Amino acid sequence: MNFLMLKNCFFKFNLRLLALINSNNYTMKTKFNGFLTLLLAFVVQISFAQEKTISGTVTEESGALPGVSVLVKGTLSGQETDFDGKYSIKAKAGDVLVFRYLGYKTVERTVGSANTINVKLEQESNVLDEIVVVGYGTSTKKSFTGTASVVSKEKLEAKNFSNVTQALIGEVAGVTVINGSGQPGSVAAVRIRGFGSVNGNRAPLYVVDGIPFSGSINSINPSDIESTTILKDATATAIYGSRGANGVVVITTKKGTSDKSYIEVDIKSSINDQLIPRYDVISNPEQYIGLVWEGLYNRGVATNNANPVAFANGRLLGANGIGNGYNMWNAATAADLIDPATASVRPGVTRLYTPERYADEALNAATRIESNLRMGGGNSTSNYFASFGYLEDNGIVINSDYKRYTTRLNLNSEIKPWLKIGANAGYAFSRSTNNGQTNGAENIFEFADKMAPIYPVFERDVNGDKIPDPLLGGFLYDYGINRPNANSLNPVASAVLDLDQTDRHELNANFDFDFKLSDNLNFQVKYGTQYSTNENRDFINPFYGSFAPDNGRLSISTSQSLTQNFQQILRYNKSWGKHNLDVLAAHESFDFDQNFIYQAARNMASPFILELNNFIEMTSTPTSYNQGFSVESYFGQVNYSFDQKYFFSGSLRTDGSSRFVNDKWGTFGSVGASWVISQEDFLRDNSLLKFLKVKASYGINGDQGGVGFYSGYDSFNVTNLGGQVSIQPGGNGNPDLTWETSKMMQFGTEFTLGTFLDGSFDFYDKRTDNLIFSRRVGPSQGIAIITVNDGELMNRGLEFDLTGHLVKKENFSLDLSVNGAFLDNEIINMPLDPATGQQKFLDVQGSYAWSSGRSIFDFYMREWAGVDPADGAPMWYQYWDDLNDNGLLDAGEPTSSATSPWFIQNPNDANDTQNNNQTSSIVEYQKRVNNTNIKKQITKTYTTASQVYVNKSSIPKLQGAFRLAARVHDFDISAQFTYSMGGYAYDGQYAELMSDRFGAAGNNYHTDIFNRWTQPGDITNVPRLADALDANAISTSTRFLTKTDFIALNNLKVGYTLSNDIIAKAGMQSVNIWMAGDNLFQSTARNGFLPTTSETGSSGRGLYAPMTTITLGVRVKF
Repeated sequence: MNFLMLKNCFFKFNLRLLALINSNNYTMKTKFNGFLTLLLAFVVQISFAQEKTISGTVTEESGALPGVSVLVKGTLSGQETDFDGKYSIKAKAGDVLVFRYLGYKTVERTVGSANTINVKLEQESNVLDEIVVVGYGTSTKKSFTGTASVVSKEKLEAKNFSNVTQALIGEVAGVTVINGSGQPGSVAAVRIRGFGSVNGNRAPLYVVDGIPFSGSINSINPSDIESTTILKDATATAIYGSRGANGVVVITTKKGTSDKSYIEVDIKSSINDQLIPRYDVISNPEQYIGLVWEGLYNRGVATNNANPVAFANGRLLGANGIGNGYNMWNAATAADLIDPATASVRPGVTRLYTPERYADEALNAATRIESNLRMGGGNSTSNYFASFGYLEDNGIVINSDYKRYTTRLNLNSEIKPWLKIGANAGYAFSRSTNNGQTNGAENIFEFADKMAPIYPVFERDVNGDKIPDPLLGGFLYDYGINRPNANSLNPVASAVLDLDQTDRHELNANFDFDFKLSDNLNFQVKYGTQYSTNENRDFINPFYGSFAPDNGRLSISTSQSLTQNFQQILRYNKSWGKHNLDVLAAHESFDFDQNFIYQAARNMASPFILELNNFIEMTSTPTSYNQGFSVESYFGQVNYSFDQKYFFSGSLRTDGSSRFVNDKWGTFGSVGASWVISQEDFLRDNSLLKFLKVKASYGINGDQGGVGFYSGYDSFNVTNLGGQVSIQPGGNGNPDLTWETSKMMQFGTEFTLGTFLDGSFDFYDKRTDNLIFSRRVGPSQGIAIITVNDGELMNRGLEFDLTGHLVKKENFSLDLSVNGAFLDNEIINMPLDPATGQQKFLDVQGSYAWSSGRSIFDFYMREWAGVDPADGAPMWYQYWDDLNDNGLLDAGEPTSSATSPWFIQNPNDANDTQNNNQTSSIVEYQKRVNNTNIKKQITKTYTTASQVYVNKSSIPKLQGAFRLAARVHDFDISAQFTYSMGGYAYDGQYAELMSDRFGAAGNNYHTDIFNRWTQPGDITNVPRLADALDANAISTSTRFLTKTDFIALNNLKVGYTLSNDIIAKAGMQSVNIWMAGDNLFQSTARNGFLPTTSETGSSGRGLYAPMTTITLGVRVKF
C-alpha cells in the first residue's frame, strides 16, 4: 500500500469516527475531539512533510549548462537552470525530475531523501538533428540536402526594431538587408544571394506559419516569432515554384507548451538618436558668406569683368547673392562686411542675430517604448499561446513616429487520435506619422544638410528679432520668399503645421486540419488569409506656405487588400530497416485582390477637421480602381534516406498565373543529395572531425513579380469627351510575356571540429533567363515600348559561416561567429535590338550601363581628370580612335563629340566622317571595329568628355558580419559587427555639397570645400567657386565615386539573469535585465555616406538615416 492509499484510508476512518461521535452524548464527543485533532495533525504532517525543495547544478562536459528545463514528471511544475546551471524546485519523495535540453540526452532522476540532485547531461550523437522549418514541412539540419539558415528568437530579441527585416542584418551569410530609412516603422529590403533580376523582382518570398505572406511584415510582432529560417538554394526554394526564385524567408510564430503554463512580460524603454554622423557641413555663417563672396568674385574674373571686387560687392547682399533681407550682420554694405584681400568677414563685424540651424530645430533625441505580454500552456493533447504588444517609436524628426498595437492567439488541439486542428490569428493596428519628409526640396534632411547657415528657421524683422505669429502663437516661420534657393519652403514648419499620416489595420490568420488516415498517411487542409485596410491623410495647412492661397488641402487615399491561400497536402512516410521515405503531393491556390480610392479637396471651413466634407472644392475627380491576380499550383516532393548517411530529395511544381496570357503555366523543380561522411565507420569515432556533410543540388525556379498584374493584356482608359464616354488605349500588353526562370546549382559542406569549431561553406551558380526588359518598338506599330522576356543574368557566390568556441568554462564562455559572402554578378546575354535583330551592345542606365560581360551595377560615366591649376576649372577625359596614330585628335576621327561621333569608317573612303553606320558608344565601337587605337586627352568641355566603363561596380566583393558572444557567471554579453569590402557608390549628395551650381548662395557646402582652388598654381582636386559658372563640375563623373567599404557596430547587448535563489520565492521562473544598443557606430569613406541605406550603396536624397537606439529592458517569466 503506497502513501496515497494510506492517507485516503485515514480520512475515511476519520469521517466514520465523526459520525459515530455525533450519534453519542456530548461527553464522548469531547473526549474523542482531542484524539481526533491529534490524529488529523499527524496525517497532515505526514502529507506535507513529503514535499520539499530540491536544488542542484546541471552541467555538461565543459561546465555549467544554463536554460535546462527541469520538470516534475506528469505535472506542469517546472523551472529552468540559471546561467550557473543551478535550479531549485518543489517535489516529493518518489517524484521523477526530468532534465531536458536541446541537443542533449534527456535525463530522469527520482527524488529520494537527499535534497540535492546534480546532473551531468551528455550530448546526443545526433545533435544536428534539430528541427528546421522548410518548404511545406520540417526537416533536420543533418538530413536537409539544401541550405537553410535559422535565426533564433534570442538573436532577434537582442535587437530593437518594429519588424523582423531590420533584425536580420548580419545574421545570415549571403543575405543583404538594405535599411533605406530611419523613419520608425519602415521595412528594410532583403536580398538573398545577390540580385536575382535586371529589371524584375529581387525580393524574397515571405512565408508565415506555412502561408505565403503578402501583407505588411510590420503586422508580425518580432516578440511573437519563434524562429526565422532563410531558404537559399534551389532544393530549399523550388517547391515554392514561381515565388521562390529570390529566396524564401520562413517565419514561425510561437506556440504554447504541453508541459507547463507560463506568463512572460517584457518592457523596453529606449532613446532614439542619430549618433551616426551626417555630412560635415559648414555651420559658421561668417565662413559661408566669405565663400559666397568668393564665388561671385571668381565669376567676375572668369567673365573678364573690369572690377570683380565691385561686381561681387554689388551682388552679395541682393537678389543675385544671398537674397534681400538676409544680411544678419551689423554691416550696411558688402564692402563693410567683406575684406577683399582675404575674402572673409572683416574683423570687428558683429551679428545682428544668430540664425537657427534647421538640423538643430528639426532633429532631436526621442523616446521608444515597447511592452509585450505573452502567455502559453497546454497539456498532452492541446496547447495555446496568446500575446499582446504595444509599441510607441518616436523618430528624431519632429512629428515622425510609429505606434502599433498587436495581438495573437495560437491554438492547437488533438481532437481525436486521427484529427488535429489548429488556428493562428494575429491582428495589428498601426499609425505612422511621416511629417517633414516630402519628396523633393521641402524635406527636413535636405535642409539639414544643404541649407546655408545664414538662413534662419524663423522670420526676422529689421532688428533681427523673431516675429510673433498672430494666428497660431509662437513665431512666424521663414518661408524664404527672397531666398535664392528652396523659396516658399520650410520643412520645419511643414512638419509642425501639416500632416502626413497613415493608419493601417491588418488581420492575418490561418486554420489547419490534419487527418491521420493511417500510420503512414496524413492529409492536411490549410486555409490562410490576410486582410488589411490602409488610409493615408496628407494635409497642407491653410495658413502659411505655398498652398496658403488654397486655404488648406487634404487628400485621402485608401486601399483594401485581401489575400487567400488554400492548401491541400497529402503526406506519406514509411520507414523500414535502414530506409526512410517521405512523399508529399499537394494543390495550392493563391488569390490577391486590392482596391484603391483617392480623393483630394481644398478650401477648408474649419482648420481643425481633417475630413473631406470640411472642404468645399475638389481638386480633381475622385478615382478608384481594383486590381489582383491568382496563381494555381500543383506540386510534389520526395525525400529518401538510407542508414542516416545518404539523403536524397526531389521536388516538382507547376504554377499557372493570371498575369500571363499565352504562356500561363511554368514547371519548376529540384534535385538534391547529401552524404554525412562522419557516419561512416572510418570517421564514426573520430574525436576531431565530429560531423562532416557534403551536399549538392540543382533546381529551377520562376518569378512573376517583375511584371504588373496585367502586363500581358492591352488596357484602356475611360475619359470624358464632350460629355460622352470615350475609351482610349492605355497600356500595351505583351500576350507572350511569361516567367523569369532561374537555374541554380550548389555545392556545399557542413562540419564540426571537436568542440571548438562549427562551420559551413556553400558555392552556388545561378542563371536567370527570360529576363524582364522594356523593348522599344518601331513607330509603325503605333506603340513605343512593350515588356518582353529576353537576356540572361548570372549570380555566383561563395558563402561561409564559422563559429569558434574559444573558451568554454563553468563560469565563462566565449564564442566568435563570422559569416560572409563573395558575390559575382554578370550579364551573360543582352536582349535583342529589334532594329538589328542582334543583341544590344549597350543599355545606359544613369550612372550604370548594361552589356554582356558586365554586372548590372558597373559604372559607366565620364572620367574625372582633376582641376586646371591655371584657372581652377574642372577637367575630364575624352577618348578617341587615333586612326593615324599621331597622338592628336584630328578632325574626322571617331570620338565622343557631337561633330565626330563614334562611327565605323567606310574602308574605301579614308576621309569618311558621315558614314551612316554610326554607333552609340565606345563599347559598341570597340566590339565592332578591329585593331582600334584608343587614346585619351583632357577636355574642359563636359559634353565632349567620353562615357566609358570605369571598371568599378557597386557590388561589393565581400560582405558579412561577425559576432562575439560571452557569458560571465550570470552576465551575457554580445556584440555584432557588419562589414563590406570591394564596392563603390556614386555619392551624389556629397557632390551637391561641393559646388555652387545653383548660384553663389544656392546651397551649403561640405567642409572639404576648404580644399578648393583659390589662385593660379594651386594643386587640388576641388574646383573654384564661380557662382554656377562651372555647374558641370559636379555632373556625373568618377570624381564622386566612393568606396563603400565599411565596418559597423550593429548591435551590442549586456544582460544579467537573476539567480533562481533570489526569484523563486516571488513565484517567478526567470528574470532577465539587459541594456542594448543598435546602430551604434559606422566607419565609412566619409561622415554622412551610408552604403547600407541603398541597394547600390549610395546615400539617397533627403535620407532619413537609420537611428541609433539605446534600450533598457526587463523580461520576467512566471
